[in-house]
Amino acid sequence: MIDIIGAYKGLYDERILLAGSVNSRNNKLPEGVVLHSLIKYVRDSKIKRIYTWIIAFIQILWIVKTRYRNAFLFIVTNPPLSVFIPLFCKNSFSLLIYDVYPDALTELKILKEKSFVVKLWKLANKIIYAKASRIVTISNGMKKLLSQYSIGSQISVIPIWTDNQFFLKIPKEKNTFLKEHGLYNKFIVLYSGNLGYTHDIDVIIDLADHLQNDNVYFLIIGSGEKYKKISLDIKNRKLQNCKILPLQPSDIMPYSFSAADIAIVTLSKDASRLSVPSKTYNYLSVGAPLLCIVENNSEIGNLVLTYNIGECFSKNEIQKMQDYILKVKNNIVYKSLLQNNAYKASLDFGVDNALKFIADV
Repeated sequence: MIDIIGAYKGLYDERILLAGSVNSRNNKLPEGVVLHSLIKYVRDSKIKRIYTWIIAFIQILWIVKTRYRNAFLFIVTNPPLSVFIPLFCKNSFSLLIYDVYPDALTELKILKEKSFVVKLWKLANKIIYAKASRIVTISNGMKKLLSQYSIGSQISVIPIWTDNQFFLKIPKEKNTFLKEHGLYNKFIVLYSGNLGYTHDIDVIIDLADHLQNDNVYFLIIGSGEKYKKISLDIKNRKLQNCKILPLQPSDIMPYSFSAADIAIVTLSKDASRLSVPSKTYNYLSVGAPLLCIVENNSEIGNLVLTYNIGECFSKNEIQKMQDYILKVKNNIVYKSLLQNNAYKASLDFGVDNALKFIADV
């Protein structure tokens, strides 16, 4: 969000950011931007997620109604309920859709497709989207899904981007993160990100179990509903080649991402057809070959095929994943090819993408 609000410099007298947290990395919040802090998003359970959604919605609505009645609103669907703000105020607005709701909730079986809540939510979407001055989403798959709520020609696609100045590739011999966790001189398969139900994390544990004798180490970093389950699985299977760590501070991320000899990207069958996790582009910055547990016809699959940066597998293709991991580990030429391709691909997804948000302003 820092890059986006930075792109609006000079276009408005005031720029105001409402957020639960601001991840500044190497770009601080631009001077002059007013920050209103909201409740922080909690992923630990479904109840906590929904609670933070509701509280954040109330906070946003209160701030807009009491202080910024005439402001132009740039609404991001995180928290998901923020999209309902235009139903309660007359501000002009545009939308940035990261996740499509209520579709994401029906996919996770949290809500039933034919439930009253889903029907009402979809009706609200059609009303809100029709009023938006602009609708932006992050993938062609999501644009297709959003077309049920809005005319496709009104929806722009702007991919998520990475920052190559922040995610610099750090050589293993200089990587303090590896030394701190006793991982130096190990071939590391990394997963870093959301440990929620839309991600097939259990496959990683199966891979670690099958590759215990091949000098391959699996590192899982993140937070979410599956954290405790994964921790127990590692303990119960007595895996000596697998470790789970909590989400790392921003200043550690260049080091933890650079630890990857292979980086895993995983999404459930339906979710993988719609979007690409933001961490994917950060992996490209550090030149990490990808192992993607997704559908071949997914957004991620298209990315991998276009740039030749790894391989995609269904969650049941455990043997093929093992073969790929060992090929990258044992074939230096092949690994170098994927690494170079990954970094080159990152150059097409730089922070200049943020400027596309003001193209029509």
